[in-house]
Amino acid sequence: MQNTGITTMPLSVDITNGISEDEAVSIALYNNAQYQADLVSITISQADLIDAGIVTNPLLRYLLPSGGLNVSGYINFGLDFIWQRPKRIALAQLEIERTAESMIQKGYTVIRDVLTSFADFQLAKERAAILLENVRIRSEIARLNNVRFRLGEISKLETSLSRADSAAALDEFLKAGLDSILRNNRLNTLLGYSPDTFIAYKVTPVNFISQKISLPQFLNLAYENQPELKSAQLAINAAGKRAGLERSRILAFITTLGFSHIDSKGGSKVLPNAFQPGIQMELPVLNRNQGKIAKARAELEQASFNYVALRQRIALDVADSYDRYEQTYKSYKIYNSDVLPALEESVRLVTITFKRGDISYLPVLEAMRQLVTGRLRKAEIEADLRRSISQLNFVIGKKINTQ
Repeated sequence: MQNTGITTMPLSVDITNGISEDEAVSIALYNNAQYQADLVSITISQADLIDAGIVTNPLLRYLLPSGGLNVSGYINFGLDFIWQRPKRIALAQLEIERTAESMIQKGYTVIRDVLTSFADFQLAKERAAILLENVRIRSEIARLNNVRFRLGEISKLETSLSRADSAAALDEFLKAGLDSILRNNRLNTLLGYSPDTFIAYKVTPVNFISQKISLPQFLNLAYENQPELKSAQLAINAAGKRAGLERSRILAFITTLGFSHIDSKGGSKVLPNAFQPGIQMELPVLNRNQGKIAKARAELEQASFNYVALRQRIALDVADSYDRYEQTYKSYKIYNSDVLPALEESVRLVTITFKRGDISYLPVLEAMRQLVTGRLRKAEIEADLRRSISQLNFVIGKKINTQ
C-alpha cells in the first residue's frame, strides 16, 4: 500500500479481485482527505463544549506592606456563571449536534461524488471500447470506398469525405482514451489514492429503483431524512439559545472579599487579619448589551428564513432528480427494448443479404456503424441512470432500494 495515498483500508474491502461501487464508497469514507479534515470539526465542537463549561478563575490582588502601608488586597470571583454557564453548555451541545448532522451531509456528498465518478469512469471505458470498434468500421468503409473510387463507382469527393470521417472517428477514440484516464485519476483521488495508482475497478451492472415511489413520497423521505434540514432546524434552536445567552449578560455580578492587616490585632504584617466581603456589579444603565441582543435576534430570524429556503431548495432538487430518473429510465427502456434490438436485427438481415451475394459489404458496415452509435447511446443512458439514482439518494438523505 506504499505510495498510494491510502492510510486505512476497511476490513470489508478486498481489492485483490477489483473494487466495486460499494467498496469504493467505503474506501473513500475512510481515506478521502477533505472528508477527514471536515470530520475534525466534531472534535473542535467538543472542545467548544469543554470551554463553555469552564468557570472563570478567581482574581487575586495582593499588595505587600510598604512605606507605612499595611498589606491589603482582595479576591474577586464572578457569579454570573451560575445562570450563564448552563446556557453556554446548552448552546455548545446544539452546535455539536448541528456539526454532526453537517458531517453526515458531507459524508453523503462524498458517497454521491464517488458513485458519480465511478459511473463516469465506467462510461469512459465503455465509450473508448465502442469508439475503437467504430474506428475499425469507418476505416473499413473508407477502404471500400477507395476501392469503389478506383473502379469508377463513386466520385473523389465521396472518397475524401469517407477518409475524413475515418480520421474523425480515430480522433474521437483518442479523446475517449484521454477522458478515460482523467476519469480514472479523479476517481482514484476521491478514494484517497494517488491519481496515477493502478486500481482494478469492477464493471457494475445498471440498477433500477426496485419499488415505484411517487414524487410526494420522495419529498416526504427527504424532509424526514435530510441531514442538512436537521442541521437547519438545530441552527434555529441554537440561534434562540444564543439570544437567551446574550440577554443573560445584561447583569454581571462579582463577589469580592477584601482583606487587610490591622496593627491592633497583631500578627505578621505580611498576612491579612481583617476581611470585608462585598459585591461588584455593572449597572445596566447605558449598556444593556443591546447590540449583541439585536444581532442574536437577527440571526434567529435569518436561521428561520434559511430553513424555509432550504426546504424549497430540497423540494426543487428532489423534483429535478426524480424527473431526471424517470426520463432516463424511459430512454433506457426504449433503447433496450426497441432501438438496439431493431439495429441488431438490421445487422443480421443485411449480413444474410450480403452472404447471398445480393449487395456489397458497404451496407453491412453502415448497419454496424448505426449499431455502434446505438450502443454508445445506451452506455450513456446507463451512466445517466447511475448518476440519477445516486443524486436521488443524496437529496433524500437515504439509500433507495435497487435491483
